[in-house]
Amino acid sequence: MSMIRTLAVFATLSLVGCDEGKRPVVPAKAGAGASTLTNGMEFSGERDCVDCDGIESWLRLEQAGKARRYRMVEVYYGQDHERRFEDTGEWSTQGELLRLRSSHGGERVYARIEDGYLQARGAHGQRIPSAEDDVLEPARFDSTH
Repeated sequence: MSMIRTLAVFATLSLVGCDEGKRPVVPAKAGAGASTLTNGMEFSGERDCVDCDGIESWLRLEQAGKARRYRMVEVYYGQDHERRFEDTGEWSTQGELLRLRSSHGGERVYARIEDGYLQARGAHGQRIPSAEDDVLEPARFDSTH
């Protein structure tokens, strides 16, 4: 079973009975005129920050045929300002690990944990003590033609 389908099953089960009033940090852009089936999964989360008031993250994974793309947005909040960072690239899976390879270079690794959540991990899947709160929860699954 593909990772996106596996994540969708876990997300669907974990979202049953949840409050649907909560929205992701950044709305997804709908693909107009797509001729192939596209599956999408969104995750969102908030975490503490040492030198700011907090960080909100939003991740969208998309799969159209064999193409696997992602978009991640992180917003760092300060006392009187916010800084927004966006990243895109390709994603892949390796067992329970999700690898995000940036189009600008670099890679982020997340492990699928309980209830379909994603937690930041080291390059080999090891836990990172300073990133224990870097967790993204399933927010939305969709499939469009």
